[in-house]
Amino acid sequence: MRDLVLLVLPDWVNSQPTMYFPLAVTYLAAMARDAGYDVEILDWRQGVKVLPEAKFYGFSCVTPQINVAKEIAHTLKGLTIIGGAHPSLLPQDCRNNFDYIVRGEGEYVLLDILSGKQAPGIIMANRLRDLNMIPYPAWDMVARPFSDTLFPGERYGKGELAATLIASRGCPYNCSFCGNPHTIPVVFRSVKNIIGELMELIKRNVRYFRFEDDCFTIHPQFEQLCEGMAGLNIHYKCHTRSDLMTSEKANLMHYSGCEECGLGVESADDDVLAVNNKRETVEDHRRAIAILKAARIRVKTYFIMGLPGETDKTLALNKAFAEQTRLDKWTVSTFSPYPGSPVFRSPGKFGIEIIDKDFSHWWNFSNAYNHVIYGQTREQMWARYVEFYRWLKEDYGKPQVQEG
Repeated sequence: MRDLVLLVLPDWVNSQPTMYFPLAVTYLAAMARDAGYDVEILDWRQGVKVLPEAKFYGFSCVTPQINVAKEIAHTLKGLTIIGGAHPSLLPQDCRNNFDYIVRGEGEYVLLDILSGKQAPGIIMANRLRDLNMIPYPAWDMVARPFSDTLFPGERYGKGELAATLIASRGCPYNCSFCGNPHTIPVVFRSVKNIIGELMELIKRNVRYFRFEDDCFTIHPQFEQLCEGMAGLNIHYKCHTRSDLMTSEKANLMHYSGCEECGLGVESADDDVLAVNNKRETVEDHRRAIAILKAARIRVKTYFIMGLPGETDKTLALNKAFAEQTRLDKWTVSTFSPYPGSPVFRSPGKFGIEIIDKDFSHWWNFSNAYNHVIYGQTREQMWARYVEFYRWLKEDYGKPQVQEG
């Protein structure tokens, strides 16, 4: 009998469910294994498999997966542990379904649970202040830890094998639509620790990477990090905010192997940005795109349709913005007021009503909104999303992807 089985839950929405592998699970597995426990990762992204017997079963769960996690938990004989974004933000929703409900970063809490030091119930984990103490992810415990669709991205075909990693945990900003369980303080890994992980992945013949940090460019040793990566002959993608981008940073990124940078444009309507506390303007986005292109870095722009404050004017402004900036790559998601976000806590304050309480529908790429904006119908909102997506894919034409 295993000490611990960590489950990667089915993903029934994404067209390429194996594009990303949840880093949380591989971190937890590495932590438990290094402590001497017998651990297995069970990957259910492409279908349900037979569960081995174990003393403990662990789930890392986002909101749309919580219903299936509850169903599975009730079939298990071992003790169950739930962590991740949803239990961190809505622990009471998990109380009657799991033995241990972990809020926050679970690496050390998991060891206390396995050793019997932690009683069942809701557990508030302390923020980790030294990420360098966490072992590298247990890539070897996963059949397909790396992906040939990760680096090109959704809809852009296949490429070289790529891996995900992080340089930090947390985000100092407070956008109203975000339910990030890790905000402040932002905790950074050392340059030595990050470079060490990259070198371990290079030994596994991986030279393409995607940094999952919310704001990659805020690392306090950003210049040293870029200098360190420059000598590795790697290729990477990252994300940051438009108002943080400078020519100096963009040139450093290109020098160190950055081929693509994602910007959370969200909307080309300044009114929508203001309502949602984005603390950026459309002009910030235009300037950042120009800076990145001048540094020969592809720009991927992320739009969210259905945000509080959106109107038909927003659709027209989004189209005009795309025409003016000539997007390299784009993604258009559908807004869900995730637990923990300011909009979820006070929907009326943001002029919306949540009308669908079934969490299994709460995806960023759902086929219907779970909320309505005051004075609008769900059909009107959905028509705007469909029109913008169709226009980008057909009328606007395929993005002109630059070579890195």
